[in-house]
Amino acid sequence: MNRKLFILILFFTQACISQTDSLPFRSYKENLVIHSSLGYNAAPFSLAGDFGQVNRLKYRANLNPIMGLGVAYKWFALNVNFKLPGYIRSTNSYGRTNYLDLTVKFGIKKWFFNIDLHAYRGFGIKDANLITENIPVSSRNILLNDQLNTFSFSINGYRFHKKGFKMKPALGIVGRYLKKASSFYIKYTTNIHGIDAANKIMPHAYFENDKAIHRSNNISAFDFGAVPGWAHINNINGWQYGVLAGLGGVIQTKSYSFDGTNRGFLGLAPRLDLKVQGGYNVDNWFLMLTSSFDNKSIRFNEFQYQQVYY
Repeated sequence: MNRKLFILILFFTQACISQTDSLPFRSYKENLVIHSSLGYNAAPFSLAGDFGQVNRLKYRANLNPIMGLGVAYKWFALNVNFKLPGYIRSTNSYGRTNYLDLTVKFGIKKWFFNIDLHAYRGFGIKDANLITENIPVSSRNILLNDQLNTFSFSINGYRFHKKGFKMKPALGIVGRYLKKASSFYIKYTTNIHGIDAANKIMPHAYFENDKAIHRSNNISAFDFGAVPGWAHINNINGWQYGVLAGLGGVIQTKSYSFDGTNRGFLGLAPRLDLKVQGGYNVDNWFLMLTSSFDNKSIRFNEFQYQQVYY
């Protein structure tokens, strides 16, 4: 009887140790974590269609470097990003861009939520001289549109298949991974996004072909769907790297407005989810390089709007 009891206790102890050791990460939620960041956000987009001389218009914004300061303790986390003085590109060629980027991130059990708001104003069309020779000399390379706005509001919920996989230590700010971990996930996403202009989005007066959508002053969509993907994280002697990659689709209601007329459609659109990061992450400090890509697209037959927030 005593031997059976000893074996049972030993088995239970080993099971508890195995469960404890099975966690591939270490969390610092009981510590005060202060962090800063330096980088920039961009949102280039293109319009593809039959414009005559060209079949794609490439829109680019002029961006400031961004500084971020954050603090995290237990359930509380606060991060503030602000623009630094100066522009990355020439203001004579690309103008001045005003923009807003807000992000809220939090985790609940197996779920990780990411809420994003992006609003950009002021874009230039790259290689405008390819549209037609009639464009003014001062606008040959870049045709500026300071009244052009793009916007995106997204609510994303990540559901990880493996219980021990957590996004917070994967990001490296309030934790770190101790060994390799992988998991399938599904990203449920809801989005409102598009473009609008005070006058016209495209310089349709220079096009050889005149279509209703070329005269549009608003292109927008509401969509929802799911993106299945794969997540992989590893930390080797303090060097941590990770990749989240997924491909899926959304159901999309889309419309465009021109000359006081609005046209709406229902369709499907692809969605790509990609986040790549790497750096040094140990108990007392970390230095991580992170890139994430949020793809938005709307298609009307032979005309397509494609934008990437990164």
